[in-house]
Amino acid sequence: MRVLHINTLRDGGAAWCVFRLSKALAREGVESRVLIAEGEAMPEGVEGEIAVKDRSIWNTNRYLRSIKKRLSRLGWWMEDYEKMEKRFNKLNTARIWPHQPLSQYKNIAHHPLVEWADVIHLHWVAGFVDYPTFFEEVRKPVVWTLHDKYPAEGVQHYSSDYFPVPEEMRDLDSLCRRIKRRGMEKAFNLNLVAVSATMLDVCRQSDVLRGFPVTLIHNGVDIDVYRPCDKQAARKELGFDREACIFLFSSYYIHDRNKGLDRIVRALEKTEIPNKVLVCVGMFLNELIPTSSFPIVIAGLLGSQSKMAGYYAAADYFVQCSYEESFGQTVIEAMSCGTPVVSTPCGISPELIRPSNGVICKGYDSDAIAAGIAEALKHRYDGEAIRQYISARYSYDLIAKQYIEQYRKVQETVHT
Repeated sequence: MRVLHINTLRDGGAAWCVFRLSKALAREGVESRVLIAEGEAMPEGVEGEIAVKDRSIWNTNRYLRSIKKRLSRLGWWMEDYEKMEKRFNKLNTARIWPHQPLSQYKNIAHHPLVEWADVIHLHWVAGFVDYPTFFEEVRKPVVWTLHDKYPAEGVQHYSSDYFPVPEEMRDLDSLCRRIKRRGMEKAFNLNLVAVSATMLDVCRQSDVLRGFPVTLIHNGVDIDVYRPCDKQAARKELGFDREACIFLFSSYYIHDRNKGLDRIVRALEKTEIPNKVLVCVGMFLNELIPTSSFPIVIAGLLGSQSKMAGYYAAADYFVQCSYEESFGQTVIEAMSCGTPVVSTPCGISPELIRPSNGVICKGYDSDAIAAGIAEALKHRYDGEAIRQYISARYSYDLIAKQYIEQYRKVQETVHT
């Protein structure tokens, strides 16, 4: 079996999931490759390619390649994308992070790796997959893992009462929903994968995705990288106080409003904890760091999974306070390192967290988070038991087997 994973980015949560899954599939005897839009090189141990705009290979016949070349010279090939992009830029006065369903990579449906594969596995493909052309032209089974809400929405990656579509973009949002739905309705054999019960509900309720078959397969964790180590040794290596009560917060961009750094700081201010410290991992701007009565340590982007594992192991508690998560990868990474979690009721947390491994807050505001932290402080957690709970359910070897079963299932539907 030959599987091609398609993902826009080289870095970020979805990309790391893709690379781990590809390696796990290879260990199970599956030929697995990755096609990405942005990046300089594949990670070590991952086979694949980086696509090139306008050169994602029109690989059908000489006549069609000639037509495409002439259209490109006339400037018609990218016209729709460019017009919509100008409209996005004009209307995005709220400075949200939107994407459109059109792409400058019109021909990835005919990329040699697409031609090579038996199954196409889409991941986070915003800005890469062109909805009107891709789904119509790929005549192979497509499995699509939804790493956020964007495929189910119009322009946004988040969607809730906390993140409504800005008024000035609602018409554009409706247009993008229609473009997505029309494109996906032309798919040969499209199968969705939800990474949590939350995303399962999203797939079933979305006017864009409703009606397509959907399967629940959780994300995995690299248990060989994210593993417990001696807490005091980890603290010594990182320069942390041996006696401090350390709370860890992690986000690619720590000021992301969805992630809730400000609410965590307010919650810790409300909680009487001697010698408390908040450690933040992620990209940051100095002028936006909240002021507090306790130390806030900014570690920045680490660029290494093993370093991140050291921070998890050094912490007493990992705190996730997002309004929305499709899954919440950091939660299982922390637990794989034996660290209990305090989390708002989002993503995988309601399915995963038990009294033996953490606390689910009863809301999203600072009072609810403070109450969750206070509850966690009452418990004595067994780090090894937390680790075993995760490794028995979320190792990538287990997740790879579930995907192999899904690939075989979608291939069988083609032949029946």
